[in-house]
Amino acid sequence: MQKFVIEKKDSGQTVIKFLSRLLKEAPSSLLYKQLRKKNIVLNKKKIDGHEKLSEGDEISIFMSDETIEKFTGADSIDTDEYLKAFDRFKDPDIVYEDEHIIVLNKPVGVLSQKSKPGDLSANEWLIGYLLKNGIITAASLSKFMPSVCNRLDRNTGGLLIFGKTLFGSSKMSLGLKERTIHKYYKTIVEGEITKEEKILGFLSKNENLNKVFITKDKTEDSVYIETYYKPVRFNKEKNITELEIELITGKPHQIRAHLASINHPIIGDGKYGKKDDLNNLKHQLLYAYKIVFPKYDDYPEISSKTITKSFDDIFNKFF
Repeated sequence: MQKFVIEKKDSGQTVIKFLSRLLKEAPSSLLYKQLRKKNIVLNKKKIDGHEKLSEGDEISIFMSDETIEKFTGADSIDTDEYLKAFDRFKDPDIVYEDEHIIVLNKPVGVLSQKSKPGDLSANEWLIGYLLKNGIITAASLSKFMPSVCNRLDRNTGGLLIFGKTLFGSSKMSLGLKERTIHKYYKTIVEGEITKEEKILGFLSKNENLNKVFITKDKTEDSVYIETYYKPVRFNKEKNITELEIELITGKPHQIRAHLASINHPIIGDGKYGKKDDLNNLKHQLLYAYKIVFPKYDDYPEISSKTITKSFDDIFNKFF
């Protein structure tokens, strides 16, 4: 028999969902059978599996240790790619970390998540970081797999949110979906922009070209987008403007394509603008520099917090 005390990170989910994560190799029919037979109980009481868990609840599983180990599938978690990613990228530049999330300064050139099986991304990198520092184990990965919560293009640098726990991932995913988490970027575009503006449109993606297109009117496969920008400074000699961007809706390549659609492409962005011979840039000059979190009654560590990362050393070279 083994007992499992519910931590804050696992609260809010149903018993059956927790069990499915914990005993992932066990069929759901077996779990329900064990619940009916009182071989799995919550706070010493019989349950049907649909009860919501709270922090401090105690689940008792009356099975042998060998059976529980077999059903957890702990031995099946291969951590090689996570440790390989950590060895490749070394110690991450962590701007903020608490029990539930990490905010990483993702370098230009690193994927947020895999685009194909052999990739090593920020996702594997941070899991490797947690493993190396003993924050998680191979066994704990069988219950919950940490992951990034938002995405940045490979060649966009800056702040990336990573969920360490189910609680943190759920909070971040909901905040991003409901747009209560606000994300801000810095960029430099071609031409002069003199006033702040919110631009609207519709975005569709061509998978074959890995490129998006902006239209004023909705098409069959397009989604609505909003991008807000305001000018920071203008270099008359180079005819470039530094902008602060608030990404109101978050779609792939949205900022790059939206600015290009109003004839102000980001410098260095060969996909949506032109090759930048003047500044010899190899990638778009776009960085996620600020995240503003909403008020959380149940998450005081991050409640109403603003996290920033300065990229002035990069941007000042152009002014």
